[in-house]
Amino acid sequence: MKYLLDTDYDRLTKPYHEEFLKSLYDFVAINSVDDSPRMRTEENPFGPTVTQALNFIKDLAIKDGFKATNYANKVVEILIGEGEKNLTVLAHADVVPEGKGWPHHPFEVRELDGVLTGRGVADDKGPLLETYYAIKALRDNNLLGNYQIKFIVGGNEESGSLGVEYYYHTLNKKQPDLGFSPDSDWPLIYAEKGIRNFKVKGHFVLDNVCSIDGGLASNSVIEECVVRLYKKDLTLLELFEKRLGKENISVLPNHDGTFSIIVRGKSAHGSMPELGKNAAMLSLEVLNEYHQDENLEHILKCYKDVYARGINAYYESEKMDGQKTSMNIGIFHYEKEKMEFVVNYRYVDTCDINEAFENIKKASAPFEIEVLADSPLLYYDKNSTLISTLMKAYQEETGDLLSKPLAIGGGTYAKEASNVVAFGAQFPDWDSHMHGVLEGCRKEDMFKSMSIYARAIVLLGKVLEK
Repeated sequence: MKYLLDTDYDRLTKPYHEEFLKSLYDFVAINSVDDSPRMRTEENPFGPTVTQALNFIKDLAIKDGFKATNYANKVVEILIGEGEKNLTVLAHADVVPEGKGWPHHPFEVRELDGVLTGRGVADDKGPLLETYYAIKALRDNNLLGNYQIKFIVGGNEESGSLGVEYYYHTLNKKQPDLGFSPDSDWPLIYAEKGIRNFKVKGHFVLDNVCSIDGGLASNSVIEECVVRLYKKDLTLLELFEKRLGKENISVLPNHDGTFSIIVRGKSAHGSMPELGKNAAMLSLEVLNEYHQDENLEHILKCYKDVYARGINAYYESEKMDGQKTSMNIGIFHYEKEKMEFVVNYRYVDTCDINEAFENIKKASAPFEIEVLADSPLLYYDKNSTLISTLMKAYQEETGDLLSKPLAIGGGTYAKEASNVVAFGAQFPDWDSHMHGVLEGCRKEDMFKSMSIYARAIVLLGKVLEK
């Protein structure tokens, strides 16, 4: 993408580029996957590495002369300036699991041809630091006005939003007067689908199948699934190879005498399951062809379609730029005749979630359905002060007058607070492979994002000072 170069804010932020890069390398090196609930303790509610990442940001802010507090290892608050009104930035320090297939260690930043790769570079450690150094540049150059900036960093965005929820609803902190979350796409997000996570549970017998396991997070397409057999079945193995290709299958003997068929799919963000290949669903298709099992047939009938037609919960919206419902099975487990899987269902404004969920329960019967989490739909008028001000900052800094505000399936921290939308930092012509292998960003884009954030903060500040 071609955008304006050498703007006032490019020159303002350029002295901070090297400092930004050093912090990014150090930050990405922290494996801050929220190991929910395996590594959680009272002291480390989202796991010790998430606590480490939160403290990294807190310590960085204190070193730079800001006031920073880590609340219960759930959320860090950085305060800059004074004033009755606040401009709030919401970002997160946790990341999704690294997944399989990286050509280098996923928690090391590598640069190749001007592209930086590593887990968290795009989501959300890179944009978090871009905003942080934009604020630091403004502070150092006396360009902040009579308002307070609240930089809030949560530790539980990828598997919930408990950190920010704790900040606003347990600590009862003041809601933003205006703000943004640097955790999506340019130019900005004016609407986000609602999200409901639910678990499907059943009980049935699959001959010779010891277990089926796939997936690490509800909001990621299952990249790898392991089907464990009590004994080797050459006919079934041949069927897997025939249907999925030998390159997508591995067979391994286990120390207990069982055999594992490892099925490889393609990862993708759970908001766009159509871009991936769900390894668990691929496995079920082959197993159903072999077993002709009515339970597998029922699962596939209901949950194979990623737009939720199979569970009678498909909707689309003109108001949200033609967005449709989507559905992703992110975690699948079968063992000892018991099955359960987690579904990430995302819906548009034309969907009554309660009505849709009744359809889901009826379609899924006799399997049981259990609601796990809800995140409401978000929508802002494109002509609102918040949207128009942020669009002005993006357009003036880039010269891009063609890109329009977006409606997305992804969920961000913007849903957890008032007067906040997702703003950056993936440019329209770039695929960051967010939640996938080789997640990354162009270095020049990261520097430009820093400039956009600096300009946006100044413009939002002027609105607050009126």
